[in-house]
Amino acid sequence: SETPGPKNNQLTLELARCQPAAGSVQPAHCISVMSPPQHVKVISLATNAAVLLMGARNVFATGTALPIPGDDKFLAHFGGSSSTAFLFQLFGLFMIATAGAKLTTVVYDEGTFLRQKLFLVLGVIDLLLAFTVFNYKALGTDVTGGFVLMHALEGAAFLHDALTRERKVKRVQRSASTRSKRA
Repeated sequence: SETPGPKNNQLTLELARCQPAAGSVQPAHCISVMSPPQHVKVISLATNAAVLLMGARNVFATGTALPIPGDDKFLAHFGGSSSTAFLFQLFGLFMIATAGAKLTTVVYDEGTFLRQKLFLVLGVIDLLLAFTVFNYKALGTDVTGGFVLMHALEGAAFLHDALTRERKVKRVQRSASTRSKRA
Protein backbone atom coordinates (compact mmCIF):
# COMPACT_ATOMS: atom_id res chain seq x y z
CA SER A 1 0.00 0.00 0.00
CA GLU A 2 1.20 3.47 -0.81
CA THR A 3 1.55 6.09 1.85
CA PRO A 4 -0.40 9.32 1.51
CA GLY A 5 1.66 12.38 0.80
CA PRO A 6 2.34 15.17 -1.67
CA LYS A 7 3.51 12.79 -4.40
CA ASN A 8 0.33 10.68 -4.19
CA ASN A 9 -1.87 13.80 -4.11
CA GLN A 10 -0.05 15.04 -7.24
CA LEU A 11 -0.63 11.68 -8.94
CA THR A 12 -4.33 11.81 -8.08
CA LEU A 13 -4.61 15.30 -9.56
CA GLU A 14 -2.70 14.20 -12.70
CA LEU A 15 -4.97 11.17 -13.14
CA ALA A 16 -8.05 13.35 -12.80
CA ARG A 17 -6.74 15.90 -15.34
CA CYS A 18 -5.95 13.15 -17.88
CA GLN A 19 -9.43 11.65 -17.87
CA PRO A 20 -11.25 13.36 -20.76
CA ALA A 21 -14.86 14.40 -20.28
CA ALA A 22 -17.43 12.63 -22.44
CA GLY A 23 -17.01 13.72 -26.06
CA SER A 24 -13.77 15.62 -25.45
CA VAL A 25 -10.22 14.94 -26.50
CA GLN A 26 -7.56 13.83 -24.06
CA PRO A 27 -5.33 16.76 -23.02
CA ALA A 28 -2.06 16.93 -24.97
CA HIS A 29 0.09 16.70 -21.82
CA CYS A 30 -1.42 13.26 -21.13
CA ILE A 31 -0.25 11.75 -24.41
CA SER A 32 2.88 9.67 -24.09
CA VAL A 33 5.26 8.64 -26.86
CA MET A 34 7.50 5.65 -26.25
CA SER A 35 10.78 6.17 -27.98
CA PRO A 36 13.87 3.97 -27.79
CA PRO A 37 16.69 5.34 -25.62
CA GLN A 38 19.23 7.51 -27.42
CA HIS A 39 22.04 4.92 -27.19
CA VAL A 40 19.80 2.31 -28.87
CA LYS A 41 19.03 4.78 -31.67
CA VAL A 42 22.73 5.60 -32.21
CA ILE A 43 23.78 1.93 -32.27
CA SER A 44 20.93 0.98 -34.61
CA LEU A 45 21.56 3.92 -36.95
CA ALA A 46 25.27 3.10 -37.25
CA THR A 47 24.77 -0.64 -37.65
CA ASN A 48 21.88 -0.45 -40.09
CA ALA A 49 23.45 2.32 -42.18
CA ALA A 50 26.27 -0.14 -42.91
CA VAL A 51 23.78 -2.96 -43.60
CA LEU A 52 21.84 -0.68 -45.99
CA LEU A 53 25.04 0.17 -47.86
CA MET A 54 26.07 -3.48 -48.13
CA GLY A 55 22.57 -4.47 -49.22
CA ALA A 56 22.47 -1.73 -51.86
CA ARG A 57 25.90 -2.81 -53.07
CA ASN A 58 24.68 -6.41 -53.41
CA VAL A 59 21.70 -5.24 -55.46
CA PHE A 60 23.18 -2.51 -57.63
CA ALA A 61 26.94 -3.25 -57.72
CA THR A 62 27.07 -7.00 -57.09
CA GLY A 63 30.58 -8.32 -56.42
CA THR A 64 32.33 -4.98 -55.94
CA ALA A 65 34.42 -3.99 -52.93
CA LEU A 66 32.05 -1.18 -51.96
CA PRO A 67 31.57 -0.12 -49.15
CA ILE A 68 33.93 -2.54 -47.41
CA PRO A 69 37.39 -3.10 -48.95
CA GLY A 70 37.94 -6.80 -49.70
CA ASP A 71 34.23 -7.58 -49.65
CA ASP A 72 34.39 -8.45 -53.35
CA LYS A 73 36.14 -11.67 -52.32
CA PHE A 74 32.93 -12.83 -50.65
CA LEU A 75 31.10 -13.33 -53.97
CA ALA A 76 34.17 -14.92 -55.56
CA HIS A 77 34.35 -17.37 -52.64
CA PHE A 78 30.93 -18.73 -53.64
CA GLY A 79 31.88 -19.17 -57.28
CA GLY A 80 31.06 -15.74 -58.68
CA SER A 81 28.63 -17.12 -61.28
CA SER A 82 25.59 -15.20 -62.52
CA SER A 83 23.45 -17.53 -60.38
CA THR A 84 25.44 -16.62 -57.30
CA ALA A 85 25.26 -12.93 -58.19
CA PHE A 86 21.46 -13.26 -58.45
CA LEU A 87 21.34 -14.82 -54.97
CA PHE A 88 23.50 -11.98 -53.68
CA GLN A 89 21.03 -9.49 -55.16
CA LEU A 90 18.15 -11.20 -53.38
CA PHE A 91 20.17 -11.35 -50.18
CA GLY A 92 20.92 -7.62 -50.57
CA LEU A 93 17.22 -6.82 -50.90
CA PHE A 94 16.48 -8.74 -47.73
CA MET A 95 19.30 -6.87 -45.98
CA ILE A 96 17.72 -3.58 -47.09
CA ALA A 97 14.27 -4.73 -45.97
CA THR A 98 15.45 -5.74 -42.52
CA ALA A 99 17.58 -2.62 -41.99
CA GLY A 100 14.80 -0.40 -43.36
CA ALA A 101 12.21 -1.87 -41.01
CA LYS A 102 14.57 -1.55 -38.03
CA LEU A 103 15.44 2.06 -38.85
CA THR A 104 11.79 2.94 -39.37
CA THR A 105 10.81 1.61 -35.95
CA VAL A 106 13.82 3.14 -34.18
CA VAL A 107 13.72 6.58 -35.79
CA TYR A 108 9.99 7.15 -36.07
CA ASP A 109 8.57 7.78 -32.57
CA GLU A 110 4.85 8.23 -33.15
CA GLY A 111 2.80 5.04 -33.34
CA THR A 112 -0.23 6.13 -35.37
CA PHE A 113 1.71 6.36 -38.62
CA LEU A 114 4.33 3.68 -37.93
CA ARG A 115 2.43 1.08 -39.98
CA GLN A 116 2.22 3.58 -42.85
CA LYS A 117 6.00 4.09 -42.79
CA LEU A 118 6.62 0.33 -42.63
CA PHE A 119 4.25 -0.20 -45.58
CA LEU A 120 6.29 2.33 -47.56
CA VAL A 121 9.57 0.55 -46.78
CA LEU A 122 8.21 -2.96 -47.35
CA GLY A 123 6.20 -1.98 -50.44
CA VAL A 124 9.29 -0.57 -52.15
CA ILE A 125 11.27 -3.69 -51.22
CA ASP A 126 8.51 -5.97 -52.57
CA LEU A 127 8.56 -4.12 -55.90
CA LEU A 128 12.37 -4.26 -56.04
CA LEU A 129 12.23 -8.01 -55.36
CA ALA A 130 9.69 -8.50 -58.13
CA PHE A 131 11.78 -6.38 -60.53
CA THR A 132 15.02 -8.21 -59.69
CA VAL A 133 13.51 -11.68 -60.10
CA PHE A 134 11.64 -10.63 -63.26
CA ASN A 135 14.93 -9.50 -64.82
CA TYR A 136 16.75 -12.75 -64.00
CA LYS A 137 16.54 -14.61 -67.30
CA ALA A 138 18.37 -17.85 -66.39
CA LEU A 139 15.08 -19.25 -65.11
CA GLY A 140 11.83 -19.04 -67.02
CA THR A 141 8.70 -17.30 -65.86
CA ASP A 142 7.22 -20.73 -65.16
CA VAL A 143 9.64 -20.82 -62.21
CA THR A 144 9.86 -17.14 -61.25
CA GLY A 145 6.45 -15.84 -62.34
CA GLY A 146 4.58 -16.70 -59.15
CA PHE A 147 7.24 -15.04 -56.98
CA VAL A 148 7.22 -11.94 -59.18
CA LEU A 149 3.43 -11.69 -59.17
CA MET A 150 3.15 -12.30 -55.43
CA HIS A 151 5.67 -9.59 -54.49
CA ALA A 152 4.49 -7.10 -57.11
CA LEU A 153 0.91 -7.45 -55.87
CA GLU A 154 1.84 -7.13 -52.21
CA GLY A 155 4.19 -4.20 -52.88
CA ALA A 156 1.53 -2.36 -54.86
CA ALA A 157 -1.05 -3.01 -52.12
CA PHE A 158 1.30 -1.77 -49.37
CA LEU A 159 2.24 1.37 -51.31
CA HIS A 160 -1.36 2.09 -52.27
CA ASP A 161 -2.45 1.81 -48.64
CA ALA A 162 0.46 3.89 -47.34
CA LEU A 163 -0.01 6.66 -49.91
CA THR A 164 -3.80 6.90 -50.20
CA ARG A 165 -5.55 5.84 -47.00
CA GLU A 166 -6.45 8.65 -44.62
CA ARG A 167 -5.04 8.18 -41.15
CA LYS A 168 -6.14 10.00 -38.05
CA VAL A 169 -4.06 10.44 -34.94
CA LYS A 170 -5.29 8.02 -32.30
CA ARG A 171 -5.93 9.18 -28.78
CA VAL A 172 -3.16 7.66 -26.69
CA GLN A 173 -4.14 6.52 -23.21
CA ARG A 174 -1.18 6.12 -20.91
CA SER A 175 -1.17 3.32 -18.42
CA ALA A 176 -1.29 4.09 -14.70
CA SER A 177 2.32 2.93 -14.31
CA THR A 178 3.50 5.39 -16.98
CA ARG A 179 1.49 8.20 -15.41
CA SER A 180 2.87 7.43 -11.93
CA LYS A 181 6.46 7.64 -13.19
CA ARG A 182 5.87 11.22 -14.36
CA ALA A 183 4.31 12.34 -11.06
